[in-house]
Amino acid sequence: MSDTTIYDTTAPSKGSVALAHQRLARLKIGGVFTNITGDINNLALNPSKIPVAREVYGTKGRTSEDIIGYNYAPSFNVEVVRDPVTKQIVAAQAWFKDLVKAAFSEGAANKRDFQFFTDALDEDMPVLEGTFSVAYSEANTGFADKAVVTFTLASDGVVEQIPSPLAGDGKPMLESASPAGQAPGDLVKVRGYKLGAPTAATIDGQAVAKILPIDDYTVGLLVPAAVSGSAPIVITNAAGSSSALPYTAA
Repeated sequence: MSDTTIYDTTAPSKGSVALAHQRLARLKIGGVFTNITGDINNLALNPSKIPVAREVYGTKGRTSEDIIGYNYAPSFNVEVVRDPVTKQIVAAQAWFKDLVKAAFSEGAANKRDFQFFTDALDEDMPVLEGTFSVAYSEANTGFADKAVVTFTLASDGVVEQIPSPLAGDGKPMLESASPAGQAPGDLVKVRGYKLGAPTAATIDGQAVAKILPIDDYTVGLLVPAAVSGSAPIVITNAAGSSSALPYTAA
């Protein structure tokens, strides 16, 4: 199951009209990727494919193409807010000042490292990491206390898919077991997460002799002898054991 801590702790600052929902952006500041999603809106990755033409074997004259990578031009808006007392941009948007400085710089000083999560709640969705040049434009003339700015990035070199930082501890997480009321010798289908490579399972504390993995979300368990009534299910993989899932046998 995904560790959604990064998303759960995302909160809009005074400079955010609305959250970027399940799409995250992280900017490397001081050598550490920092979540800036609470301050940005309308995040779009804008990928464009990099193809290589090839001839289809056996059908001379007919061409095809292979995609060897993507260029990205992410864009997002920031509602900039000033502190009414100091007249400075609010401290929560210190990262914004850094991006503006980058946008008005040249060479290496114009580039920043980013991570982009296509879905901040699902570790199976792609997470991208790379270096991007930074461009800045004002989306409106603004007011005395706020203005909207658009940043447009351009990938500088390869943008890689990385292992998702959302990955949990790897232990199975059980959601359901069906059908209810199975007797010893019957199969119970358990659904959840991280179930593709179970190493052991118990029902009511008794070892399951036959474990049938179906996919990463489903496994079949043969109910051991003498199991009846309340019979919690625990499944173990290489990372450890799940919490007990309540189940009632025949």
